[in-house]
Amino acid sequence: MLELVEGIANAIDGLVVVLLVLGTILSFVRTLRELSRRLPVADVVRQLRVDLGQALLLSLEVLIVSDILHSIVKRTLEEVGILAVVVIIRIALSYFLDQEIAQLRAEGKQVD
Repeated sequence: MLELVEGIANAIDGLVVVLLVLGTILSFVRTLRELSRRLPVADVVRQLRVDLGQALLLSLEVLIVSDILHSIVKRTLEEVGILAVVVIIRIALSYFLDQEIAQLRAEGKQVD
């Protein structure tokens, strides 16, 4: 059973890599499309930052799930402590990234 949980956690880790790569590619494709439409560079860069931030935010949230599953397999007090620190750091990163995305969106709406 623990091997299954570890396998699922590893698959989720792989999914995070896919999410990051696809998110980055799609963000840059959108950026190129918007640049070709002659949109203002500042607006295009702002949207790129929002798009990349969303990909990172989703990846961080999925990584928390993976970390929890990995901790189920390795149930030592040390592993739980490491998990707690990692989850707190990822939650803090997610919070501040979400705040920055909201700010970038608000700036974009003020320009429109």
